[in-house]
Amino acid sequence: MVFWRLARYAFRHKRILVTGVLASSLSTLMSVIFPQIARFVVDLLVAGEMGLIPYYALAIIVISIIGGLFWYIQRVQARKLSELVTFNLRVELFDKIQELSLSFIYQKGAGQLMSRATADLEEVRRFFMFMMMWFVQNILLLILSITFMMVISPYIALASYAVLAPLPYIFYRFAKSIRKKYVAAREIYGQMTSFLRESILGILAIKSLVAEESMEKRFWGKIQSYWDEMFAIGKLRAIVWPLFSIFVTLSYLTIYYLGSILIARGELTVGDVVGMGFYISMISWPMASIGLAVTRIEASRAAAQRIFEIIDAKPEVEEAPDAIDLEIKEGKVEYRDVWFSYDGKRWVLKGLNLDIKPGEIVAITGPPGSGKSSLAMLLLRLYDPQKGSILIDGVDIRKVKISSLRKQIGIVHQDIYLFPDTFRNNIAYAKPDAPYDEVVRAARLARIHDFITRLPEGYDTKIGERGVTLSGGQRQRIAIARTLLANPKIIILDDSTSEVDAETEKAIYDALTSHFKGRTIIVITQRPSTMKLADRVVVLKNGKVEKMGLPDKIIREMVAYGVEI
Repeated sequence: MVFWRLARYAFRHKRILVTGVLASSLSTLMSVIFPQIARFVVDLLVAGEMGLIPYYALAIIVISIIGGLFWYIQRVQARKLSELVTFNLRVELFDKIQELSLSFIYQKGAGQLMSRATADLEEVRRFFMFMMMWFVQNILLLILSITFMMVISPYIALASYAVLAPLPYIFYRFAKSIRKKYVAAREIYGQMTSFLRESILGILAIKSLVAEESMEKRFWGKIQSYWDEMFAIGKLRAIVWPLFSIFVTLSYLTIYYLGSILIARGELTVGDVVGMGFYISMISWPMASIGLAVTRIEASRAAAQRIFEIIDAKPEVEEAPDAIDLEIKEGKVEYRDVWFSYDGKRWVLKGLNLDIKPGEIVAITGPPGSGKSSLAMLLLRLYDPQKGSILIDGVDIRKVKISSLRKQIGIVHQDIYLFPDTFRNNIAYAKPDAPYDEVVRAARLARIHDFITRLPEGYDTKIGERGVTLSGGQRQRIAIARTLLANPKIIILDDSTSEVDAETEKAIYDALTSHFKGRTIIVITQRPSTMKLADRVVVLKNGKVEKMGLPDKIIREMVAYGVEI
């Protein structure tokens, strides 16, 4: 059950929870004492006895002050609890997102995940704040008020309750409709967030293609859908409140009508009827807030379900319970009869076999969709093959700890992501505690040091969002420096020098081979100039190794046969 699971997060902070509940209970107790005092005051006024009135007035002031103090404590504890629970959920959710497989993240989309980590968590935070203030206080207020009314006159109390009896069913029926609308609204909100994020990141392409109007229409459609759902929720709630007011008014009329009869018979005093009027007003507030409570609960349930869907998700790539730490000594890589598909329908690799010797520079090439980048993804265990195995130094990578595997393999992806941080921090991302001279050395090897030092603040200069102010070659060299700083045993360059000139590319490879002598380097490329820098070229086609050999021989054969490279 979602709410029981949420409650377990609150139970982690028992002292705050108990203090808040106790303060709420005492605050409520102060509230229900007031009508009792009002009963006596009214009866004294009717009898013309004014002597005790000042003392009752003083009692009301003291009770109000004490009740206000407990109300303050309750609000503080409710805020503290809601923030702590949200803090715990946020950390757990963030950790889970880092752990999840790429396929799950791509399927859900960045906008959906952002929505759950922000809007849905905020909904849960409001739920805890609301429930400690509403549920504890108003349920207790309801119980005590009903009890006092039964003590004064069971006959009138039961009659007034009978008038209010249909309200729970009415709210239940509306709650079911509201919940469906909230679930749909949250889903659309996630889509809207994802679309907005992508439109911002893709603003260059949008402007270049003059697609602003098209994007506006698509975004308008999503906003319209969200508005429709929220407006429907508003209409449902608007129907509830007038119905509630009618029932509450009828309950007042019932109390005053029956009360006047009993006063005439001498069975009740005017103060008793006034007191019951106060209590029915206290009951009406919890009943009035049921509409808000139900919608809040339904919205929170939907939000919590979306959060727990992420937390409960099972990564496709899981670490074996008895996984060992991998220590790469030689850097030998073997792909044995590897079959792999991203979607379970179309095979990208079909029984691929490939051996890469320790310290060898191997260029992997082939037409688009032949599985070049998939080799890198599988080696890092970002995905697992459906069949076959991958070994490093003779050890199946599914038997080693994922962190020990990835720490020893450095990769520069084709799609380079730079963080909106300084050049130094971007280079040192995989090794935050790296000394300044190590950062500089990595930048020199990647041939980006001279460019950085010419900037006004050097390595402390901030890179813009996703590095859009840099050229493609500059972004690639920063990414290469980031990888080299981690000092990996195996280096993968996934088309990572495609936007630098041939001279700079050769300088980078010369630096790599001299500084990382004996390290295994896998280069994924389409450029003949890059292939020439390798010891061996492997050509993939239709998910298999088509041919392999020395760079000059392979390039001549591919050109002679008109093969696309």
